[in-house]
Amino acid sequence: MIKIFSEIVFAFLVQTFLFFLKIIFTVICLFRKKEKLFTNQSNYLNYNGVCLEKRFIHINGYQHLITQCGDIDALEENTIVMMGGIPSDPSESLYWMAAELCKSDKDLHVLILHLPYYEEYSTIDLDKDSFAKFNAFKFPFDREIDLKKVNIDPKFSHESQAQITLKIFQKLKLKKAHFVGHDRGVIVFENLLITNPEIFLSLSRGSQIWDYYEDDWSKLAPKICVGPPHRYMTYPYQLRLLFILITFIKLPFGITEIASHLRGSKKDSEEYDRVTHLIFKANNPSRKFLLKVQQTFMQTDSKMEVKNREKLKNMDVKIMQFQGEDEFKYGKNGKLISDQPYFGIYNLFRNEVEDLFPGCVGQDLNKKASHLIEEKKEYKKLKLLPNATIESFTLIPKSAHFNVIENPKGCANAVYDFIKNI
Repeated sequence: MIKIFSEIVFAFLVQTFLFFLKIIFTVICLFRKKEKLFTNQSNYLNYNGVCLEKRFIHINGYQHLITQCGDIDALEENTIVMMGGIPSDPSESLYWMAAELCKSDKDLHVLILHLPYYEEYSTIDLDKDSFAKFNAFKFPFDREIDLKKVNIDPKFSHESQAQITLKIFQKLKLKKAHFVGHDRGVIVFENLLITNPEIFLSLSRGSQIWDYYEDDWSKLAPKICVGPPHRYMTYPYQLRLLFILITFIKLPFGITEIASHLRGSKKDSEEYDRVTHLIFKANNPSRKFLLKVQQTFMQTDSKMEVKNREKLKNMDVKIMQFQGEDEFKYGKNGKLISDQPYFGIYNLFRNEVEDLFPGCVGQDLNKKASHLIEEKKEYKKLKLLPNATIESFTLIPKSAHFNVIENPKGCANAVYDFIKNI
């Protein structure tokens, strides 16, 4: 009883704190962002000299947002379909990478599909016959909350999102394409690949774990996060609190070093806008957005997603991974950065790559096996194991989980080289 009362007091204090922070972040975002207040927003955007066009695909009375750039008459082998994740805007997070891809090759056609039903105008329609599949954990005592009797909206599951993605793909009159996902976008595309491999020329997956996960690792959260702490992120105020802590205070771990890497960037520059997106916009989501995240996390879990990938192993589709090089690097405060190590004790990719930091928790430069790294243009390749199932494993310098925002050029180069060498 005392614990429950303490949780109520804790939640009240946190939400009061977050209310005032939202006011501050809203003012900062208005000051920093490109768009001006009270002006009509154009469907045409300019990113690094590349024109991106927003348009909508109408299916069953709903408008699905897509953003495109490049040659709309491109061949199949030059068509790239992308999808981003959370907690920042799923489409905007990919704008810089899409622009870099189009700058590298004028014959490419890049389409960014918004994470289905995460547009601001979508609604949550609870199904009285559908219930949450997973429980949640509450701060500050990590108490497990039973959600099995809580109604959900099934359209926010990744399986349902994959089904509508196929309909969008068909409505665009596309037959085949290269698919590039980041964060939650990877899971949607993996579900799509399982049901419709015939439309995939390749799959490039960014910042998403693969086929290995130990149950005990989830118990390390939130002090050490090996894989995303979904169960804590189910409650909107906890997701916001955790993201603010890992962004600004770097506790219990850090999420990005972008502010240090791009320190001194000038206003209206591409670097300045990327900092705005990841540091401020990502920490200022609307409540409607967070409730959609809640819907998704009540219907998915890292262990379920890992098990689901067994279905991908025997498919004749080339898969590559582009991972932030700074994952589980030690920050200036001695805390680990991000949540997806590709080496050492908590290696999430131990079935795929040689161990770059053998026996380590975080990156220990004294134990780095540098001979396993191949330097490329703006990115690096990590040596695969002889029995690896993925085709290529790349590391993106000066980036961690949000590599598509932290180093979009490195991500673009890694993906472009991969699809051109299949």
